[in-house]
Amino acid sequence: MNNTLCLRAPAKINLYLKIINRRKDGYHNLLSLMQMIGLYDELHFEETEKELSLQIQNSTLPADQCNLVLRAARLLQKTMCAEDHAHKGAAIRLKKEIPVAAGLAGGSSDAVATLIGLNHLWKLNWPKEKLARLSEKLGSDLPFFFDGPTAWVTGRGESVESIQNPFKTWILLLNPGIPISTASVFQDFSSQNGLTNTETAIKISAKQGRPTLAEVYQTPHNDLERVTLNRVVALKPLKSRLRRLGGKLVLMSGSGPSIFGTFESQEQAALAAGQIREFEQESSLRIWVLPFLQISPFSEYV
Repeated sequence: MNNTLCLRAPAKINLYLKIINRRKDGYHNLLSLMQMIGLYDELHFEETEKELSLQIQNSTLPADQCNLVLRAARLLQKTMCAEDHAHKGAAIRLKKEIPVAAGLAGGSSDAVATLIGLNHLWKLNWPKEKLARLSEKLGSDLPFFFDGPTAWVTGRGESVESIQNPFKTWILLLNPGIPISTASVFQDFSSQNGLTNTETAIKISAKQGRPTLAEVYQTPHNDLERVTLNRVVALKPLKSRLRRLGGKLVLMSGSGPSIFGTFESQEQAALAAGQIREFEQESSLRIWVLPFLQISPFSEYV
């Protein structure tokens, strides 16, 4: 019987996001506080001799060469062969629950789950630091998922420092069903704010330049929010409604268009969700009541 493994890949939200500058390589230096939440994609891995294959459920995402899951699998396969490990393959099934192009890093989390899952399935036993360095070739959000569940992220996303989040928080997460291109939001933000390529070394030390957790909750900040709110007109009234219903920290996640409000209990978040469902019956709005994760679902494998 072939070796198999199942992993859950969590979504993330940005509790704070500041764009520092645009780099020569086209990426942006940023300062962000990221938090894993209890919304998951599921991945099932089965070892095969050599071939890599991908099947996707609950999504129209193409299972082709551009898919981050296959790109991650091929990158790991290529690297292991270059280091004289035996060539191995895998059949991968991905069940999507995290919306695509939503500011929740579902694709990045799926790719990290693939690197971690195949590292375990193929018995490579590579440390998470090596896998995290590999993941930088695939995208900026990936390194966070090797740490978490709460972490400050700097550089273009490659520098991650986990912290203890004392808030046992629940969130009400809303997604209007309109995919947003992260690259285009960053491009518009750069144009609107005069960000250019620069040689200036932006150095943010472990503590320097960061707000405290109390300040994060008291003064919501996401530099990309204005760009996306101007594109998706439904977001502004939804944000206002979240505040009126008792949301503490109300903010857009990443480049959007998902927005969230934090609540002190599941009951409070569920009550607010019920009122929004009643008001938004005819819309394509997706609504979840979710906890902050206290432990990463990847922790036992890295």
